[in-house]
Amino acid sequence: MLRVSIEHLQPGLVVAQNIYNANSNLLLGHGTVLNEYIIGKLKKINIDAVYVKNPYFDFAYEPRELIREKTRIQTIKIAHNTFKSFSKSKKINVADLQQAVKIIIDDVARNKNSLIYLTDIRTHDDYTFGHSINTCLISVVIGLKMQLLRQEIQELALGVILHDIGKMLIPVGLLNKKETLTAEEWRTLQEHADLGFQISKETVPLLSANVACQHHENYDGSGYPRGISEKDIHLYAKIAAVADLYDAITSDRPYRPAVLPHEAYEVILGSRGTKLDPKIADIFLENVALYPMGTMVLLDTDEIGVVTKIYPKLQARPVIKIILDNKGQDVCEKYIDLTQELTRFIVKVLKPQEIIKIRRPGLS
Repeated sequence: MLRVSIEHLQPGLVVAQNIYNANSNLLLGHGTVLNEYIIGKLKKINIDAVYVKNPYFDFAYEPRELIREKTRIQTIKIAHNTFKSFSKSKKINVADLQQAVKIIIDDVARNKNSLIYLTDIRTHDDYTFGHSINTCLISVVIGLKMQLLRQEIQELALGVILHDIGKMLIPVGLLNKKETLTAEEWRTLQEHADLGFQISKETVPLLSANVACQHHENYDGSGYPRGISEKDIHLYAKIAAVADLYDAITSDRPYRPAVLPHEAYEVILGSRGTKLDPKIADIFLENVALYPMGTMVLLDTDEIGVVTKIYPKLQARPVIKIILDNKGQDVCEKYIDLTQELTRFIVKVLKPQEIIKIRRPGLS
């Protein structure tokens, strides 16, 4: 399936994944054929992108997420209700969050050999809740790979699901501002880390609360709010920092579009040892889908293909099914295993808007 930004959607494209709001209400169903009216409605409710079916390869090549759709819907609703309830009562329903954490850990543990790949779509207003869940599940993956104890993973996950609770006390207009923040606005936004710690320490273990306080502290000491570094940053916060950065940059925001997984991989790689603990960054990089199954790529031979298989720890060298030759003609049953053909390379990942414009023989 293709993640197509709202400005590139076209009538006739078919929705490939359900879209829900944070209250678990279905906004747009799988199989819906888009028209101008539906596209207009999506713009009005601040949906930035939609997953649509890719007509150029078989559905069998679609990647599998770490958690089930049911789990995502249920846990995002819990996060939404918890955060909204806090806005009114200034209290956190820890029992509900612990239930969400348990569900996430159980789901991830069942798929512990799957590479990290995320496919959720959010409205602007629901960003914080979906981001909290994604950051939590990525952190759980890292915790499992580090062989943390179940109790430690529960503490980690509880802290991460609350890592942005402080943003509930930051003006929404500031969180969604498209223009560059002023120095004063940036200082206000940074307060969410301390605010989150003050909120969460009253109801969750101190080790969990440290995640809110320290997830923006950098390994080299250049972060905030205290500018601490390396060993002074708690392990849980170091893990959360990696997960937080990845989900943030692969998500659409009002001030910039999402980056593709291979681009996010490069950002994480470039941040190891500066923003991020290098050992934790490396564990993440070994377990993230660089080119998720279904990714359409251009090879050095000018052939276009689709990723059909990924080897763990060799994510940069997937198996490619060639679908178009260098003249734009259909190719039948030609596969290239980049772990075997070492002189062949991916030179470009095709963006959804480029794929939509492809005209193949037999396709109108």
